[in-house]
Amino acid sequence: MLATGTRPAIPPLPGLDTVEYWTNREAVETEELPGSLAVLGGGAVGVELAQVFARFGSKVTVVERSEGLLPPEEPEAGALLVEVFAREGIDVRTGVGARSVARAAGGVEVELDDGPPLRAERLLVATGRRTDLAPLGVASVGIDERAHSIPVDDRLRAADRLWAIGDVTGLGPFTHIAVYQARIAAADILGEDAPPADYHALPRVTFTDPEVGAVGLTERRAREEGIDVHVGMADLRTSSRGWIHKVGNEGFYKLIEDPRRGVLVGRVTGANRLVGASRTGNGTL
Repeated sequence: MLATGTRPAIPPLPGLDTVEYWTNREAVETEELPGSLAVLGGGAVGVELAQVFARFGSKVTVVERSEGLLPPEEPEAGALLVEVFAREGIDVRTGVGARSVARAAGGVEVELDDGPPLRAERLLVATGRRTDLAPLGVASVGIDERAHSIPVDDRLRAADRLWAIGDVTGLGPFTHIAVYQARIAAADILGEDAPPADYHALPRVTFTDPEVGAVGLTERRAREEGIDVHVGMADLRTSSRGWIHKVGNEGFYKLIEDPRRGVLVGRVTGANRLVGASRTGNGTL
């Protein structure tokens, strides 16, 4: 069984190989707080760690090439985080990319597509993750070692007497997905009868404050799949739980419906402590 996960995807940024930088691993292992931190990438890893270091006292700047934070999620979620980060003193620069990196007195200097260079004591590269299949020898069993993931069936079988689970399958880079897959693969290895894997409603959470929880399709993804969606939104503060919560109750609910079938195809909650979200035994929202 292969459960090797992924590694940080390091962009081919000129000068990056000449400076010392962090990935998420070095960031969580550090024992010293940097006075300032530049974060390349406004995805889940980037925004989570940006807020962590800012709340410990670092001056943090987040640089994201896309037009908003958390590009794969609903734009409303990214906009909410921008507002919260601004109040917490985190400098967010979206719609701008990094051109190069160089050493500077007391740290690093990042040249941006627009505006003055960004200087910081530490640099965190949080621009995604990738698989590295070649060292696993998967080519020997007919799997393309240049692929982004290992293709598996609904029993997590990748080849004869070979199973794969977790991030390396490309079916959801989350711990709960790996655990779910592990149960199915283990049952198959033992010859036990168990339901096949089903990924139609995968839950995901970005652990910022407020948290961003979602399940199913985003509005944009649903429209790309040809669904003529109906969208409903509500301010969390207008709900009974939000009113009771008082301070820190900012956030929203967003529901995406397929009116033809009369079913929800997506749900997003941007709220402290995922107010109003629920979990079932199989981990879905």
